[in-house]
Amino acid sequence: MDIDKYATFSKNQYDAHMQTRDMLKASMERLAVRCKPEYDVESEEKSRQRRLLLADLGSADGSSSLATLDFAVGALQSKYKKISDGSSLPLSITFEEHPASDEKKLQSTLSENKTWFANNDVTYDVLMKSFYSPLFERDSVDFLMSYICQHWLDTAELPDGESVSYWKSFGDRDREFAEDWVMINESSTPLAVKQEWKSKLADRHLAKFLALRARELKPGGEMLLVMVGHPHDFITAGPLTRAMKRCIERGELRSEVLNRAVVPYYLRTTDDIVDAFKVAKTFEIEDDQNPGRTETPGSMLDLIDCKSIPAITRDDNNTMDGIFDLFWSIHVHSVKTANPSDDELESIKMESRRIFDEVFDAKEGVPSTFVACTLRKVTEVN
Repeated sequence: MDIDKYATFSKNQYDAHMQTRDMLKASMERLAVRCKPEYDVESEEKSRQRRLLLADLGSADGSSSLATLDFAVGALQSKYKKISDGSSLPLSITFEEHPASDEKKLQSTLSENKTWFANNDVTYDVLMKSFYSPLFERDSVDFLMSYICQHWLDTAELPDGESVSYWKSFGDRDREFAEDWVMINESSTPLAVKQEWKSKLADRHLAKFLALRARELKPGGEMLLVMVGHPHDFITAGPLTRAMKRCIERGELRSEVLNRAVVPYYLRTTDDIVDAFKVAKTFEIEDDQNPGRTETPGSMLDLIDCKSIPAITRDDNNTMDGIFDLFWSIHVHSVKTANPSDDELESIKMESRRIFDEVFDAKEGVPSTFVACTLRKVTEVN
């Protein structure tokens, strides 16, 4: 992903944030009720209270995250004031982003909003680390959210020395159908290949994420995950595959580039979320308190809400430019891992842009789907 460009055009996906605000508000109101006994103390003790820890995973440049957190904090404080003596809760927010991203851009966005943090009694920090790894101490996070991130797979699980191209064939260089797809969810991908990705990658990677977060949430703590779902016309229409095939036919692209090209994400349905949740129940991760042993903290999770959300990805000016620029910023890095020359890359980009004009209507936007789920850490396993 081209993080700089994505930060510019990601606002074209903010519909996913807006359409899940009911779920976010519900989580915030439950958090207010849950923490009331801990914070309902005499005034002289309030100065010694810990700050509630909220986390935003996959913050990118922070702009979309702050808009959503402004709503979340407002909902939390409003509910707490109604059920308490009218006081507010002290908060701390951790913004997590992948270490390959631009930390300076994220820090700059947060710094520009220092007044908001001060007015809401919020401290913050930035954590540049993959969310497929341990992030926080166990039983420490009150609430976490992650928007439009979990469809990306854990590339740290690739064999040593391999690029994401390995997942195109799982090491079988002579595998058939490699030229038929670039994105696993596009309509031309063979069903058997999709099933292999689901079992070997998608279910396991999300299960690992859930297990790690289950260990870090406080008992009763919740997480809200919103990710790009299936179907999504960006992908099912197969614009990259179609563009590459046209470039090959014109002699502008080597066929081996298409054979290597793959985008390392998996777009899920609500059924896929449920399947990964079931895998998480028994998914073993290293026990951080007992070296050499494993544990299954995912067994402490309940799935309390899961839904599919139809949406439209569009440009504010009803042009195709913003829509395509968003698409290209998301996928260009994956195309580059197939090692096209500069001229080949430019040909792929130009042909993909032409296909967008053929397939999509800028005024109507691109039909898309997001899946959202809320999970809670129970206090004890049934």
